[in-house]
Amino acid sequence: MRTHKIGNTTVEYPDEIAFCFNPIVINILGHPWAWVEAVVRDVITGIEHIEKRVLFQNTCFFDVSFYTQSYFDSIQFGEIDYTQSGAVETPLGRLFSLDLNMYSESGELGESFQFETFVVWGAMKIGERYNGDRVLIWFKNFPFTVDMYAAGESSVNITVDNEPLPAVGLSKRNVYNLFLTGIDAQREVILDLSGAGAIGSVFDMTFDYTFHAVEGASSNIRLLIDDSTCGIYLRWINRHGFYCYWLFKAGDEKKQVTNDGEFIRNNMQDYSYVNGYHSGTGRKQRKTEENTLPICAPLVDSDTYDFLFQLAISPVVDMYMGKDADKKDRWQGVNIAVETFNKTRAVLQDFVATIVLPETRVQSL
Repeated sequence: MRTHKIGNTTVEYPDEIAFCFNPIVINILGHPWAWVEAVVRDVITGIEHIEKRVLFQNTCFFDVSFYTQSYFDSIQFGEIDYTQSGAVETPLGRLFSLDLNMYSESGELGESFQFETFVVWGAMKIGERYNGDRVLIWFKNFPFTVDMYAAGESSVNITVDNEPLPAVGLSKRNVYNLFLTGIDAQREVILDLSGAGAIGSVFDMTFDYTFHAVEGASSNIRLLIDDSTCGIYLRWINRHGFYCYWLFKAGDEKKQVTNDGEFIRNNMQDYSYVNGYHSGTGRKQRKTEENTLPICAPLVDSDTYDFLFQLAISPVVDMYMGKDADKKDRWQGVNIAVETFNKTRAVLQDFVATIVLPETRVQSL
C-alpha cells in the first residue's frame, strides 16, 4: 500500500494496480475528523459511488472492492474477434479515480485527497507474481490470443523460430489481447515486453495486499506450437484476468434424465385399460436432461496442472463449437463440475475435469 500524510492525518491507500476480488483497502487515521467521504469513480464512464464513514478512535477504513466489481458486471466476456491482428485492449482492466473528503464536526470540508488505481478483474494469491514469465501452448488450429498487462506506452518484441518480426505497439496502460494472425511458426514464438523504463509492468504481491513493481523485469511469454485438430477446446479467464486456452481429450459423455414438476394423474373417470388410461397411472409434468462430459489433459507437469486448475475455479468457461455459416467462431458457455482435484507429487500426472453442459428442457405437459 501507498502512504500519504496531510498534517497529522495519515492515508494508506491502494497501489497503482489492484484486483477487484482482493480487498482494496483505504485507511485514514491520526486526526479526529467527524466523518470521511469516499468517492469511487470509473474514469472511462464517469459513473461514481459515494460512501461515508464515521471515525472511531481517530481511525476509519474503506474496502472499495465491491464497487470496482460492479463495473465489470456488464462485460461481454465472449465478444472476441479472432480475425484481428496486433494488440487489442480487453475490458478486464479499468482505471479508477478515488476522492477522500474529510469533514469536521461543523460539517465543513477540512482536507481532501485524490488518487488513481488500475483495477484488474481477478484475485491474486499471496506471494504470486503478476504478468511475469510464462510458457503457453499455442493450438494453431483453434482461436487463440495471448494476454499481457502493460503499465504504459510500450512495445512487444516478437521472435518466431529465432527470426525477429516487427514489434507490436501498446498505446497505454491496460490489459491487452495479442492476436497471432498472420504468424506462421513451426516450433515456438517468443513475446517479450521489455522491463526498461520507470514504470514496471510486472508485480509481486506481498502479505499486506501490496503490489510491488519489479523494476527492470520483463514479461517474457514463450509459445510452444501444437498442431492438433481434434479434442474439446476450452477458453476461460484465470485469476489474473487473462484469457486461457487448452485442447483436452474427451471421455464418454454421460446423459442424465430427471423428473421435474408436479405428478399429473390420468383421467380419473376411466377405470378400464381399454384406451390405455387408468386412475392409478399418471405422468410427471416435465423432464429435464443434463449432459456431462469428462475431459483430460494427459501427463502434464506441475506448472501446467496449476494453469489448468484455474479452469475449475473460473466463472467464465466457454467451449469451442466450430464456425458458423459466416465463418465466425462459435462458443458455448459451460460449467465445470465441483469436485476434489488431487495434485500428486509425481513429475507428470493427468489433469481430469468434468464439463457440465447446459441443461435441456426435454418435454413439458
